[in-house]
Amino acid sequence: MKKDAALKIGIKDIAKHANVSIGTVDRVLHNRSEVSKTTREQVLQIIEELGYTPNLLAKSLASKIKYTIAVLIPDLGSNAYWEKPLQGIRAAALEIKKFNFELQIATFDYGNEKSFVEKANEILNSNPSGFIFAPVFYDSSLVLIEKCDQLQLPYVFIDVFIENCKNLAYFGQNSVQSGYLAASLMKYGIVNGGISHIYVVKPLNPSAPVYHLSLREKGFITYFSQVAASQVFIHSMDVDISSSTELVKSLDTIMESAQKPSGLFVANSRVHLVARYLEKNKIENVVLIGYDLLQENVEFLEKGIIQFLICQNPEEQGYKSVLSLFNHLFLKKTVDKFNYSPIDIIMKENIEYYTNFKI
Repeated sequence: MKKDAALKIGIKDIAKHANVSIGTVDRVLHNRSEVSKTTREQVLQIIEELGYTPNLLAKSLASKIKYTIAVLIPDLGSNAYWEKPLQGIRAAALEIKKFNFELQIATFDYGNEKSFVEKANEILNSNPSGFIFAPVFYDSSLVLIEKCDQLQLPYVFIDVFIENCKNLAYFGQNSVQSGYLAASLMKYGIVNGGISHIYVVKPLNPSAPVYHLSLREKGFITYFSQVAASQVFIHSMDVDISSSTELVKSLDTIMESAQKPSGLFVANSRVHLVARYLEKNKIENVVLIGYDLLQENVEFLEKGIIQFLICQNPEEQGYKSVLSLFNHLFLKKTVDKFNYSPIDIIMKENIEYYTNFKI
């Protein structure tokens, strides 16, 4: 069928070709009940054959339904990484605004679980149409998830995934797999020919979430448990970064010990803090791996102090999380539950191809 003809196809044409009423076609298009499976499939086949495209703008104007998508993510002051997902979220918001969709963006202090709970409760009380949030505080997130289920509120996870939930979708990395990849990079990076001590560093404020960091650590340790590496010893250390003094003290301890590190795997975006320590103390021959294209991380990658950054297209995660709720609420489309981001390996040699990534 020619393109011009396809543009003129309407519900009446579909009904005629399918030999059903206009009301039946309308029920199929809006995914309503009272249509048999056979008839539904027949109508959908005709729709595909005729190349029917609904006028979404007209549909939104006719329905007069207002949709609110609530978003809850860490504030940029407590975690700069979230600037990237926020860019994607705002880009999607502009695209769907004309369809009577409004975004309500709230942020919480990444190091304050109480802040997360308070903001989440405010959102639920506002009765949104859909909810996107980062479930970084595991126990509090479980309580929040239960409330969403009770309210029959569709919700989407971004960046952190919690198993066995009724979430509509998840957008982010496979955290365990990214940790596994980091271990593989570490194995090839460390100098062979002797005992190697590798430290998994989790730099945290005392009250900051650790769930997704633990998943990355799990993947890292799993790799070395499966690969013949009898002379590689893995150590785990949680480092309090609420004070720079504590970080320096912890790193001094391992650097001066008999188990001096050959490699350091920093399980979040704060890898630049460790890189700064290595630079200041002129420590070389330590493989340093971390996460995310924060400006501070990029600078140390270009200097060669950080060898690898593991990244995950955060703008795209934010963008697609919003569109998933648009597809579910407005278009009544089925949404894939698992939407894993590619696990990108960034080095000094390819950094220029990633620093300007946009939606």
